[in-house]
Amino acid sequence: MEATPPTPRRKLAAILSADVAGYSRLMEADEKATIDNLKECRRIMRGHIADHGGRVVDSPGDALLAEFSSPVECVQCAIKIQKTLVERNVPSPVGRRMELRIGINIGDVLEQDNALYGDGVNIAARLQALAEPGGICISGTVFDQVEGKLPFPLTFAGEQAVKNITKPIRIYHLEFEQGAESRPLRVLSMPSGPTIAVLPFTNMSSDPAQEYFSDGLTEDILTELARFRELNVLARNITFQYKGASADIIAIGKKLGAQYILEGSVRKSGNLVRITAQLIDARSGGHVWAEKYDRSLSDIFAVQDEITGKIVGTIAGGAGSVIAKTGRATVGRKLPDELQAYDHVLRASMTPDMWSKEGFLRSKEHLRRAIELAPAYARPRQEYAWMMILAWLFRFAEATLPRRELKQNAVKAVQLDPAEPLAHRTAAFAYFFEKEMDFFESEARSALDLAPNNAEILAQLGTLIGLKGQWDRGVALAEKAMNVNPTSAGGWYHTLLHYDLYRKKLYKEALDIVKSHPFQQMAETQFKYVAVYGQLGENIKAQQHWDICKALEPDWSAARMVEILELWNFEQSYIEAYMEGVGKAGITVGQH
Repeated sequence: MEATPPTPRRKLAAILSADVAGYSRLMEADEKATIDNLKECRRIMRGHIADHGGRVVDSPGDALLAEFSSPVECVQCAIKIQKTLVERNVPSPVGRRMELRIGINIGDVLEQDNALYGDGVNIAARLQALAEPGGICISGTVFDQVEGKLPFPLTFAGEQAVKNITKPIRIYHLEFEQGAESRPLRVLSMPSGPTIAVLPFTNMSSDPAQEYFSDGLTEDILTELARFRELNVLARNITFQYKGASADIIAIGKKLGAQYILEGSVRKSGNLVRITAQLIDARSGGHVWAEKYDRSLSDIFAVQDEITGKIVGTIAGGAGSVIAKTGRATVGRKLPDELQAYDHVLRASMTPDMWSKEGFLRSKEHLRRAIELAPAYARPRQEYAWMMILAWLFRFAEATLPRRELKQNAVKAVQLDPAEPLAHRTAAFAYFFEKEMDFFESEARSALDLAPNNAEILAQLGTLIGLKGQWDRGVALAEKAMNVNPTSAGGWYHTLLHYDLYRKKLYKEALDIVKSHPFQQMAETQFKYVAVYGQLGENIKAQQHWDICKALEPDWSAARMVEILELWNFEQSYIEAYMEGVGKAGITVGQH
C-alpha cells in the first residue's frame, strides 16, 4: 500500500534566491574550472546559511534557493555570502570571477516534501534577476522588516512589474562593499506608495505672457502632493522636461517609472479661470478621473486643495484632503489682496533669468511687493528669505549674508503657516547661521516630518546636520535625497560628501566627488580642489584652482575661506585640518 504523501502546509518565510551571473560564459570558457568553482561557492553558501539559521531548499544548476524564519538573518546571510565571495575573487582575473546575484523576499509559501512553492518564492527569483552581479535586491516587504536594523545602504528603485506577478513590487538594491560593517546607518524610509508625475499644465489663455500662471499652478499642486507620505511625487525638474511636448502617457509613465500621470490646462481671463485636470493610469492609459473647474481667481487655492485631495483619496487609500492632513485653513488664503500677492509670487518664481543678478533683483522686487500687499501671507516671506540665501551663495547680491533680515522673514513665515515645510526649512537655515542650534534642530525636524520625501529639503538639511558634526545622520539624509531625486539633491549632496570624505582623509575620493559637483563656477567649489590637491601633493593643480577662485572673486583669500567655514559651523579642529591642505598647496592665510 502506497504511503500517503504529506499534506502541504502554508507558512511565512524569508526566501533567498541566488544564481551565478554569466554562468554560461564561464562554462564556455572553462567547464571543469567553473564546476569546481561552483562547488566551492556552494560550500561557502551552505555554511553561511546554516550559521544564520536557514535551510537550503534546492540547488538546481547554478542556482540556489534557501529559506529563513527571520528576514534580518536572511539579509545578513546574503551580505556575508557576497563579502566572502568578493574576498575569494580577488586573486582571480576579472573575467573568471564567480559573482552571485541574490534576491530576497518574505511571503506566504506552500511547503511539501521539503520543497517550497508560491508567489513568495517566485518574487524572490524575479528579484534575483534584477540584482547586479555581486549585488542584493530585496522586496518592499523585506525592507519593511529590516529597516533600521542593518548598517548598510539600501536604494529605492521604485515599483516594478515582474513576470507572472499581478501587482508591482517595491524594489530596493543593497550593494555592500568591503568594510561595510564600519559604515554608519544609511537605511532610511523611501517613498513606498504609488508614483505620480505632474506634467506642466497647458496655458490655454490667448496671452502667452500668462505662462507663468499655468506653470506656477502646476508647481503648487506638485508641492501640495509632495506633503503626503503615501505618494512618491516626481520633482518639477523631472516632469517639466515634457513642457510643450505631445504627451504619450504610457511612454512617459514607463520612462519615469510613474503609475499615474496628472495633466491639465489653465485658461485665465480677467478675474476668471478655467482649470481642467485629469488623472491617468500610466500603465493602461485609462482615465481615473477628470474634472473641470470654472471659478473666480479668488477660489484658486480651493481648487488646488480639491485636486490634490481627490488624487490622494483616489490612489493613496482615501487619505483625505490636504486640509485634513495639515490643518491648513484654505479660507485664510482667499483675501483679495493676497490673491494679488500670489500673482507676484508666481512671477517671482517663474522669472526666466532668475539665476542672474538681474533676474534675482526682479524676483526680489515681486516678493517685496507681495509682502506689502499681504503681510499675513507666509509664502512670499519664506521665498524672500530663501532668495537671500541663494543670492549670497551665488553672489547675486551682498558679499555677506544678511542674517538679521533672513531670520526675521523666515521665522515670521513659520508663525504665519506652521504647516509649510519650506518655511521650517528656511527658518532652520536662519537659526543655523545664527548658531542657535536648539532652534535649528527643532525647525529641521519639523521640515523633515512635514516633507519626508522632498529631495531638496533632505539634501539641504542633511548638509547642515552633517557640517555641524552629525556626519552620519547628515550623509544618510543626503543619500536618501539622491535616491529620491539626484537633480534636486545635487550640489548639497556633493558638498557634504566631499567634506565627509576629506574628514576621513580619503582625499582621492573627496577629489572625485568635487569633480562631479554641478556648480563648478562657484569659488566655494573651486577652493575644495585646492585643499585636496594640497593633501595629494599636486601643488601646480592646486594653484590653478586657486587662480580660478581669484578670477571668480577678485578679493578671494584663504582668510575668506576660513570665514566661510566658520559661517557653516564647522568645528575648529575641522577648519584647521582643512586649511592644512591649503597650506600644503603653498597658500597661507591672509594671502591676496
